[in-house]
Amino acid sequence: MRIGITEYGDAGLDFRWENKLNSTKVKVPFNGAILITKNINDAFIEKVLTQTKPLVIHCTCTGYGGTILEPNVPDFKTQFNNLEKLINKGFPKDRIVIRIDPIVPNDEYLLKTKEMLDYFISKDLGLNRFRISVLDEYKFVKKRLSDVGLSPIYGNYNFTASKTQFDKVYNLLSSYDFVYETCAEDDFAKRYPTILKIQGCLSNFDLNLMGLPSISVGENPQQRKGCHCLEIKEELLTPRKQCSHQCIYCFWKRNGE
Repeated sequence: MRIGITEYGDAGLDFRWENKLNSTKVKVPFNGAILITKNINDAFIEKVLTQTKPLVIHCTCTGYGGTILEPNVPDFKTQFNNLEKLINKGFPKDRIVIRIDPIVPNDEYLLKTKEMLDYFISKDLGLNRFRISVLDEYKFVKKRLSDVGLSPIYGNYNFTASKTQFDKVYNLLSSYDFVYETCAEDDFAKRYPTILKIQGCLSNFDLNLMGLPSISVGENPQQRKGCHCLEIKEELLTPRKQCSHQCIYCFWKRNGE
């Protein structure tokens, strides 16, 4: 079995995932895919609805769209309104994940995440599956922040959030009646097991949602610390550069970094 995913790019901007997903020039064809996007739009909706292979859609929405962190990302109202359009056109609700990736754990941006979640609840879309991650702050991301006049979120040296910052994320998330899946955030999830569930972005649960059988295989195909994705996951987009969203925290390096 082989499942595609779009972690290295945005499936709503880069449609090359479509050709790779449906290629007949491979020994092992893809059985389905997880498409991750911050930009649900009409072209993306059309492509999703005409796919013959089963899909799970990760609707990524942090609340930072249009801010200096995500300058070219649609705002959360646009994203959720377009998600509603996808649902109304018939895409199964049980194969939609609200992905808050990443959460930036300072007061200013946590407030924006709260505004986003409140708006999501007001839409009453009938969705209750969430997936979260907390910001990783690479050295080149610290410089990007500095270049636009912002201080690094974690100070000059730390890569991940402090306990106090993780606690702030917990305080926000726990104020809603949701359980949040997370991958590669084991320490955080083990600290707060009542609201956080360790589960890979691709799990047997996802396979079953796609109408595929459970499978007994290893985890972590990309050898990322703490990853729990099934090893049958394979990237559909390999741009090796930032997409046009130009998110300041993106792990793809820019020229000269």
